[in-house]
Amino acid sequence: MLRISENWVELLNLYNENPYGIKKDRRIDDWNKIISSLPKLKPTKVDLKKEILVTSNWKEKERKKAKELLLELIPWRKGPFEIGDIFIDAEWRSSLKWERFLELNIELSGKTILDVGSGNGYYGFRMLGQGVDSVVCLEPNLSHLTQFIAINNFVQSEQIRMIPERIEELTFTDGCFDLIFSMGVLYHQREPEEHLKLLCSHLKEEGTIILETLIVDEEYGEVLIPEGNYANMPNVRFLHTKTGLEKLAKLANLNVASISSSCKTTIEEQRTTSWMPFKSLSDGLNAEKDLTIEGLPRPERVFFTLKQS
Repeated sequence: MLRISENWVELLNLYNENPYGIKKDRRIDDWNKIISSLPKLKPTKVDLKKEILVTSNWKEKERKKAKELLLELIPWRKGPFEIGDIFIDAEWRSSLKWERFLELNIELSGKTILDVGSGNGYYGFRMLGQGVDSVVCLEPNLSHLTQFIAINNFVQSEQIRMIPERIEELTFTDGCFDLIFSMGVLYHQREPEEHLKLLCSHLKEEGTIILETLIVDEEYGEVLIPEGNYANMPNVRFLHTKTGLEKLAKLANLNVASISSSCKTTIEEQRTTSWMPFKSLSDGLNAEKDLTIEGLPRPERVFFTLKQS
């Protein structure tokens, strides 16, 4: 049972019968067939704290079928997951970012969490491993939602839900979450200040926002705005400096409680794999000059924790 407001319960209930709701995508019928065809797994062990691991006494025929079906859900952007001896080696080694988050020493046990732009739920599952009460994930990408459904088919947790909604489209603002995560989302926003205000509107008065985003050096002032692509990505709208992020937080009536050290993204953390066989970070970098192929600073990431003023 999720400890959330009536508005959130009502919204989640809209997706009880059909996880895609009224969303349209020509692949939904195929995805439903894949999910319904996954072998039923009675877990002998579920570990979400050290990794995302589900073990069981699968027969080889079941394992082979499951792997074939899970491969049909590529590209797997976030991971890894290990399901019954199937290692889903995603593009991102998301465990590295999670370890950086844990270094912030933020208590998760017993908390109610909103994860905005959650991808396939990797971090939400890891939150469960830290003893959270419940996690609500917002993820409009239906491919990521399908991967979440597939993984939870094996994890079998009722403490985590994912719905294909954007926070900008919600018709209510209930401050009922202890913690709100926004990781890898801010720099895609057309209106980053509004994004922070929306996060704040769903936060308890004493709650915390965990913001993880790209950052550039102070020499760029408050923000660097790419004229075109950034590291081959077409939808990176803003690259803030530390000063710029602090000013942005203030405009949203938030205080920066802490800032982690920045971490340069490497091709060991983000790369092409058999589970994501398309272009990745190395295709967006000029390794010789330690820049992006557009001549901009290569990606560095940082965690900010924000409190209401």
